[in-house]
Amino acid sequence: MRIYILGIIAILFSGVAVRAQESAKSTGATPENPPIAISPAKPADATTVNVNARVKEEIQNRVKELIKLINQEPNLLMVNPKAQTVKGPDWKPVTPDGKYNQDYKVVPDDSTPEISQAIQIEQNRQKWTNELIGIGIDAEPEVIKGVLDPGNKYRHYLVYALGQIKDIHATPAVLKYYSDAVEQEKLAKSMEAMGAKDDADKMRKDAESDKKTALDALKTLSNQDFGDDYKKWEAWWKETEKKIGKVELPVLYDAKGAKPNPTPQPQPVQITPQNK
Repeated sequence: MRIYILGIIAILFSGVAVRAQESAKSTGATPENPPIAISPAKPADATTVNVNARVKEEIQNRVKELIKLINQEPNLLMVNPKAQTVKGPDWKPVTPDGKYNQDYKVVPDDSTPEISQAIQIEQNRQKWTNELIGIGIDAEPEVIKGVLDPGNKYRHYLVYALGQIKDIHATPAVLKYYSDAVEQEKLAKSMEAMGAKDDADKMRKDAESDKKTALDALKTLSNQDFGDDYKKWEAWWKETEKKIGKVELPVLYDAKGAKPNPTPQPQPVQITPQNK
């Protein structure tokens, strides 16, 4: 009996030894190179968490600053007497239908710091937009809020940024901007019917420009092209949401349904040309 038990123990030890040898072969371990002990991953310490939080906060602060810069206008009211008008050789002050001919360009005099600043802001809007695009998806929530804020005069830059960031979850914000342009176009038709043709023409041009910006962004986000047809874009998005889940837009109103508080706009620069 004693010999039998000793035999069983010997067999068990030999099995353990064989498994140890097989494990060593599979890991490449040898007596000269023992296997490396792998410790379980340690959770991030408080310092790392705090650093990451500060970095994210700084990014969001920069995003908000960029959106504010894009939508700023020089808080100035000035006369620019040295501005020059450039007209064609056959230009006439009145068009054949009796309206003042506005087919000319105004070249402002940028010798004064105020005018130079105003021109620089216009040139920098695209640069600031490109920085938002470079930040990428981390910028998206604040950019979407900027698109939905009717107080932002230069929302088309933000819509362009959403298209270039290329996250399909931004589609509802772009669709809302597109829908607003469609409604603006309808309003222009009503104004024209009431006789306010000049105002209607300006509103129609703005609406067409806004629609083009929205459509370009939608095509980029979706890899689809439904043309200038809001209902088709809306139908496509409803089908897309069935696949990726419902996407809710942020609410810019309080819980009691108070009126929105759009971003206040300063007075724009006015340039008085020197007619020749």
